[in-house]
Amino acid sequence: MADLAQLFLMSTDLGAARRFYEDAVGLEPHTVGDSSVAYDTGACELKIQADFDPGELDSFGLSPPPAAGRGDGAVVVLAVDGPLQETYDRIDNADTKGELLIEPREVPWGGQMFLARDPDGYVLEIRPGGATQS
Repeated sequence: MADLAQLFLMSTDLGAARRFYEDAVGLEPHTVGDSSVAYDTGACELKIQADFDPGELDSFGLSPPPAAGRGDGAVVVLAVDGPLQETYDRIDNADTKGELLIEPREVPWGGQMFLARDPDGYVLEIRPGGATQS
C-alpha cells in the first residue's frame, strides 16, 4: 500500500494562488519558501510551487507545464472545516482570480459539495470535513 504524501501543483502566479488558497479557501501555510508554499491538509501536504525554469525541468526529463489549461482533467478534492456555505461565500467575496463553478448542492452519491477553479485552472471539489463521499 502507498500513502499519498503530497499533492504538488505548479503555479504561474504564486501570489495569486496563495491569496486563493489562504484568503478564499481558508488554508493556513505551514511552510513558506521563496518559490513555494505548503499546506498541511491532514491527509497529505498540498504544495503550490512557482513554475520552474524550463532548463531546470529539462534536467529532470520533464517538459515545461502548459501556460494555459494546466488543470484540465484534474480535480482536487478538499474537505473543509465549518459550514460549506461559508467557504463558498469567502471564495465568492474574495479578491482572488479564482472562479466558482457550481453552488453548494446535494449530490446523488450522498453529501454536499461545490466546485471552484483556482487561479491556475485546477478544479476543486470542496466538501464538508469528515465527508466520506467517493
